[in-house]
Amino acid sequence: MKNKTKIILSLILVISITLGTFWWNNQSKKSGSSPEVSDSSQFDLLNNKEPYNINPLTGLAKDKNMINARPVAVMINNLHSGQPLLGVCDADIMYECPTEGGITRILAVFKDPSNVPAIGSVRSSRPYFIKIAKGLDAIYVHLGGSTLAYQILNSGFIDSIDLIKEQFMWRDANRRKNLGLEHSALTSGEKLREGIKAKGFRTELEKNYKYPQAFSKSSPVLAGTPANKVTAVFSGYKSTTFTYDGKNQTYLISQFNAPQMDDNIKKQNSKPNIILMDISAQNIDNTELLSLDIIGNGSGKYISHGKYIDIKWKRLNDSSPFEFFSADEEKPLVMLPGQSYICLLAQWTHVNIE
Repeated sequence: MKNKTKIILSLILVISITLGTFWWNNQSKKSGSSPEVSDSSQFDLLNNKEPYNINPLTGLAKDKNMINARPVAVMINNLHSGQPLLGVCDADIMYECPTEGGITRILAVFKDPSNVPAIGSVRSSRPYFIKIAKGLDAIYVHLGGSTLAYQILNSGFIDSIDLIKEQFMWRDANRRKNLGLEHSALTSGEKLREGIKAKGFRTELEKNYKYPQAFSKSSPVLAGTPANKVTAVFSGYKSTTFTYDGKNQTYLISQFNAPQMDDNIKKQNSKPNIILMDISAQNIDNTELLSLDIIGNGSGKYISHGKYIDIKWKRLNDSSPFEFFSADEEKPLVMLPGQSYICLLAQWTHVNIE
């Protein structure tokens, strides 16, 4: 009899717990409450894991052995006659900036380029690209450069690899034949690793360095203004168009009335995060070469998931990274996790958003 009583009491207890759990869950759904998810970039928001495996440049999971690795920043040719590009789909951040004569050049930043089979074509340096790379504590890769660029590089301002001596690179025979010598210089993750080792460069970030960008699935851009197609008009020669691909939640990149292709994988380049920065630019000593004002502050737009919001940018000095803020400058910008494409737009440019 005692055993029967115990069994009955146990059944009643189990039923009570089950009913109580059902009631609590139902009330939570009604009230809209849910388990708390941190908005901080200190967590992997995809897996709710600790930050040791998060790439600070993207907010995405990364091999924990690479988190403190120095990025590598490579100068990429972006002339119409130099297409297609190589390796850009693997770049964590791409900075497209005006150079001279209405053309643009790209700084492609890789947290870990080791598995990228070809990157390029690689072209010459300009001072502002060097300074952007310095702000990321990156190793800078180029082929030649302007007089002012070499003055900075020769001063020891940044660890750099110059491919002008044709070390740590190769000339692609097919590109050389069909596109010309100037569009044939390529490097790779393996070649860059050889170069970094040969130069004896530091391979980990400076002890106190911290990339300031925060990432979260609950970025304020999700409540922004629709932006399904965005065209950044750099000049009469060069425009870059970002078309939202809702299925894959990314922006397909086009230029010269064609997709911006990565010839490594025969695929159109895309990035989920687009930033447009308004900057000032001037010609240097009555030449076509430009000086870009990238210290101080300015306005811009952050575009992601088919929406955009107005933002502000700041940069303290030539060794600092760009920092992004809300339009009222009260809060640091929180971006959605993913790679980024950043356009620096001079005062003569304009943007179309549809």
